[in-house]
Amino acid sequence: MKKIIYNPVLHLGLYVLLLVATPFLLLQNYLQTAIGMSSEAMLNLGGLELPYVVIVFGSVLLLGLIIFRKHLTRFRVVSFLAIFVFLWLGQQAADFYFDHNFYDLQHNWHYFAYSIFAYLAWRVLSGRNLSTHQIILYTYFGALLISTFDEGIQVFISNRIFDISDIGKDAWGSLLGLSFIFFTIQEGQVFKGKWHLQQPTIAAYLRAPLSLLILAILLNYSLLLVSSLLTEIIYWHIIIIVTLTIFLTVFLIIHYLQHKILRWIILSSIALLVVAQTASFMHYYDSGIVHNRYGLIIYRGIPIPFFDIMIYPEGGFRLVDKKHYFNKRDQATINKYAQDILLIGTGHQGRGGRGFPINEDVQFIYNKNTGQAVQIIRLKTPQACDLFNRLTKEGYSVLFIIHNTC
Repeated sequence: MKKIIYNPVLHLGLYVLLLVATPFLLLQNYLQTAIGMSSEAMLNLGGLELPYVVIVFGSVLLLGLIIFRKHLTRFRVVSFLAIFVFLWLGQQAADFYFDHNFYDLQHNWHYFAYSIFAYLAWRVLSGRNLSTHQIILYTYFGALLISTFDEGIQVFISNRIFDISDIGKDAWGSLLGLSFIFFTIQEGQVFKGKWHLQQPTIAAYLRAPLSLLILAILLNYSLLLVSSLLTEIIYWHIIIIVTLTIFLTVFLIIHYLQHKILRWIILSSIALLVVAQTASFMHYYDSGIVHNRYGLIIYRGIPIPFFDIMIYPEGGFRLVDKKHYFNKRDQATINKYAQDILLIGTGHQGRGGRGFPINEDVQFIYNKNTGQAVQIIRLKTPQACDLFNRLTKEGYSVLFIIHNTC
């Protein structure tokens, strides 16, 4: 009986079943709504509102520091903080239109759930005397397979959608868990004497634990970035192609930098690109949209291919999810940035920018954040770009969302 209770394989198997079953339990028992409400619950302390989630997490963290204070070292503390930085990077890459708070339980569910999976998988695999690089490979690709299966069956059972960005978040969580094990718990001992990223051959990267872990982080962060900008299922093949292109480009640069001649060529090329882009940006800084055609926008001299863009009223910009339809949650996030005018480039064929209250190219909506009306203007992207340049020159505050394709 004791062997069953403390059986790592059993623990891992039951936990995997729980991972797959959780989305259905959340929907069937209204737990997802309850989790959302608990994330929003606040404790009022003399006018200062503190989220209960933050209070509980801070209390648990403080308790852990007290219990394990004798084991705290500078390396462990720095490693722990670095993992939180990577958690924050994952949050920043994903779900812009969801507008989650950094402490939101639903926002962090994927990361924490699959960090626990990584720990349970490590217990099983390390008990079988597998090498560290094998543990990394099996755990990471195991997380990818489980998450892909989970997303796939949700389409047929829970009335959800197949979301590749959720797969990216799950796998990111497994890498956070592995990093916590190797750097915080084991204090980096598994990499002792093996702190080199570059390897003599490409195949050698798969056998070098630190190099493999870093490359897995690079691959997965590329997936997080791209899949969060292309959440509609029709773009699944583009997500895979762009993710692999980014990963392979960076990986090959890292690998070939160890060769003197290639290092000179690569660094010179990067320097020329940086100088050219800087010169273009400085020259066109006050020019707004310099050029637009299907799949390409040049804003202030910066080329932005394919992806959709949000240009803030103060002039900064970011890439955003390529959407044809803005739901109420998306609109609430947009209203946080809209002040006077919300201009939407609906694509070169006018298929985007839908979802607002009435199906008109010009309308007004009430913005609860500012207490004022916002004018919404929807035009095909070429005409919207021309209007944006004209309005900004006239001093209007414009939030511009550009659908960069059709």
